[in-house]
Amino acid sequence: MARKMNPTRKMREPLLTIIGAGITEKYYFRHLKDLCGLKIEVKPKYFGSDTAHDMQKLVESVLSMGGKAACVFDMDTTRWDNVEKQRKQDLIEQYGKNSDVLLCDSMPSIEYWFLLHFENTNRYMATSREAMNALRKYIPDFDKNAQFLEKDQWVRLLLEDNRLAIACERAETFADNKTPDDTISYSELYRLFKLLYTK
Repeated sequence: MARKMNPTRKMREPLLTIIGAGITEKYYFRHLKDLCGLKIEVKPKYFGSDTAHDMQKLVESVLSMGGKAACVFDMDTTRWDNVEKQRKQDLIEQYGKNSDVLLCDSMPSIEYWFLLHFENTNRYMATSREAMNALRKYIPDFDKNAQFLEKDQWVRLLLEDNRLAIACERAETFADNKTPDDTISYSELYRLFKLLYTK
């Protein structure tokens, strides 16, 4: 059974700046910050590009100010874009052992992370659309547009019934078993929540 995560517990680490691929990540973390009182920095300038090159520039900007960064990005593009695949691999190699940078990639996308709140699955999903369609079984009106995302009800649903802790346990199990040939889905986002919440 998943250990219950208490959103009111003290944080282990100093303020983290979240760097995300797009508006889904921006609204997700903005709502989490408000609903759970997370001590994270969520600024629009750190969201909007899923390219490894742009993320690297944003990470360097945060580090140059003495901050810590958590990068949240999708990996589905690496299945059809070899240039982006190499750039994301370089990003992982460059910052993978840097204690001031936390890399939280998901294959295929963050929608798979959301799905883990409801399903115990690591079945192969080729694209974010496929993960989003699976998620709609539980959040039927889920959509990647501001009109839907700006309302916090969908994040409240993800937090109900200890689902965040359950998703973290599932994600950690699947990430430990991921393979280099990308035949399963995975999310490293559990690492961020393990960092944020004390035991």
